[in-house]
Amino acid sequence: NGVPICTAGGSQFDPQLISDGAGGAIIIWCDERSGYPHIYAQRIDDSGTVQWTSDGVPVCTAAQFRYYPKLISDGYGGAIITWYDYRSGYWDIYAQRVNAAGTVQWTTDGVAVCTSTGNQSYPEITSDGLSGAIITWEDGRDGASDIYSQRIDASGTTQWTSEGVPVCTAPHYQYDPRIISDGYGGAIITWYDQRNTGDIYAQRINSSGDIQWE
Repeated sequence: NGVPICTAGGSQFDPQLISDGAGGAIIIWCDERSGYPHIYAQRIDDSGTVQWTSDGVPVCTAAQFRYYPKLISDGYGGAIITWYDYRSGYWDIYAQRVNAAGTVQWTTDGVAVCTSTGNQSYPEITSDGLSGAIITWEDGRDGASDIYSQRIDASGTTQWTSEGVPVCTAPHYQYDPRIISDGYGGAIITWYDQRNTGDIYAQRINSSGDIQWE
């Protein structure tokens, strides 16, 4: 019936996990033990023993809501985690790094990846190959829903244009992005696109944040 990862009060939901590179895993989830949905994390070894603070370490416990956590390995036994966050009164994209010992590495409650006007939501993340990450998301700054992306380095500093690089700003709505590394420090991103009723599109972005395809 499984080993308990977190049995704190309130509800825990939307778990995600990656390998820790040593036969175990790092697991993240949304956690309502304090009322608002916060982000917590735990590491578990190959024998099923939790390695960090009982019931998980807090990744983000800022006021207001946050959802949809995603994570990738940082290449050193830890993880980079992203989510969308309502602390400003709009939905924005934040990220945090946690090391192999369960200690957060960046600004308390995460660094801002995008806090542009409108709502940003549903982030996805891939490695940049240098212990950082490339994050993509749905972006409503222009009133519709477009696809934007940002690279963040191992120290939590954004590397591309402030508030992200536009991946697709075609007419109508673009939703539900997915992302993988291109193996050269960039990424390939795909999404559901309503410019012609409903189709699938993709774009490649290089390590400098330059669009590579049409």
